[in-house]
Amino acid sequence: MKKIVSLALAFLMVSSLVFASGAEEQKPVSSYPNKTIQMIVPYGAGGGADISVRLLTKYLEQELGQKFIVQNVSGGSGTIGFTQLANAKADGYTLGYFSSTQTNDALLFEGIKYDNTSFTPISLFSNDPHIVVVSKASGITNMKQLIEAAKKNPAGMTFGLGGAWTSHDFLRMSLEEKAGVTFKRMVFQSGAAAITAVAGGNCTVAVPFVSEALAQIEAGNVVPIAISSATRFELTPSIPTIKESGYDFEHTMWRALVGPAGLSADVVATIDVAMAKVLSNPQYLAEALNAGTFAEYMNNADFSKYYEENHKFYQKLIMDSNLSK
Repeated sequence: MKKIVSLALAFLMVSSLVFASGAEEQKPVSSYPNKTIQMIVPYGAGGGADISVRLLTKYLEQELGQKFIVQNVSGGSGTIGFTQLANAKADGYTLGYFSSTQTNDALLFEGIKYDNTSFTPISLFSNDPHIVVVSKASGITNMKQLIEAAKKNPAGMTFGLGGAWTSHDFLRMSLEEKAGVTFKRMVFQSGAAAITAVAGGNCTVAVPFVSEALAQIEAGNVVPIAISSATRFELTPSIPTIKESGYDFEHTMWRALVGPAGLSADVVATIDVAMAKVLSNPQYLAEALNAGTFAEYMNNADFSKYYEENHKFYQKLIMDSNLSK
């Protein structure tokens, strides 16, 4: 009898272990995210990238239930931060800000190892124009006067850029081509630093993003003369577009969320779903508008395709313009 009971108990123990083992295999070891997420911004605090990311992550925290730590890794016109992001562990706990031109940095800067394959595109969240601002000391009040001044004294017409070979630089190139002028480049670590130089009279013109320019414009420290979008901006309706000013082009820069190469499809999908919710949140959209960020959502499937198309577009532009190092 004791032998039968012992055998029965042994059978139950083995059965329970097998059942438990099967349950463990079906149950995920962990769910994403389950700890703090680091967000790398490769530019200085107070710039358009920093402003847009800090607002975005405030709402992503609500959707994902985890804290985001924004880390400004400035220097090298963004290349230091992008390198750190490219080299990060692809576990979803290090993400980063990305924009239009960075996949081609290796063509423009010595020693850059990352390219379009070094990152995992997740979602696009804004598409921002620039505002052309000039120093009060210049006496310039419109685009025509700016171009005339540049033709008369190109060496003295300093053009402040929020990083070398960023969207600021490509706007400058487009404007020079359209207007037949040349400006003297002055490179800063962010658009915020460039507009500060204009406000102080140490630089003639800059093209910060709206989010970077609003405070200085409202304080009356600089003179805004045009915006690079197709239409006027509702918070600054008195500022004409560059096209309205007589120069047939527009220029915007997209902003997006990416991770290091190799980010899992599950992690990407989780973040993309959260991004869709944030970008449809009326409260976020209102805050983005007031901050000068032009909210625009592109889901992961569409953005992944656009990411590669954009890479090829700027690659051709850089090569055709003989800008590669």
